[in-house]
Amino acid sequence: MKTNGTTGKFIVTLASISALVALIKVAQQGSAQDKPAQTSERIGVHDSRAIAVAFAGSPTHEKQLRELIAEHQKAKAAGDLDRVAKLEAEGKARQTKAHKQGFSTAPVDDLLVHITNSLPQIQKAAGVTAILSKWDEAGLKKHPRSERVDVTLSLVDAFQPTERQRKSANEIQKHKPISLKQAERIKDQALS
Repeated sequence: MKTNGTTGKFIVTLASISALVALIKVAQQGSAQDKPAQTSERIGVHDSRAIAVAFAGSPTHEKQLRELIAEHQKAKAAGDLDRVAKLEAEGKARQTKAHKQGFSTAPVDDLLVHITNSLPQIQKAAGVTAILSKWDEAGLKKHPRSERVDVTLSLVDAFQPTERQRKSANEIQKHKPISLKQAERIKDQALS
């Protein structure tokens, strides 16, 4: 069959358009596969250091500290040197833990226990199914496609911090955490 020049050009153009449409479809399918699947799971994340800073001046912490100091003074007055040594060791252990939580990435689950009544409301307001430390790599790996929502300030506010504490909780987040070993080496005054 003989075709004239115009018909031949039309067929070549039509074939080119068909090939282009096929390439576009393949490209669209590929890019759709490259996109992560949409997820409705939202996970609340927090900077544990800010939580530790907020707890450090909370009424609960102050009460715990006063009780430890009172017990220490009582044991000292009674001449109970074993009890004095145990309380001093406890005070040192608490301080080391506070350094790890406040300046490094140690978990603060023991501190969040003090605001358990606020947690459901915080979760609901943020629309999250769980709350994890942003440093908890193992926990976060369990939710690889989840949207992460920062709930740090809501948790900090649940401790009813003073303005100074709240400012410190915000400030600590601007700095990189130190290593756990560095936090262990921080020295403080002894229990008196």
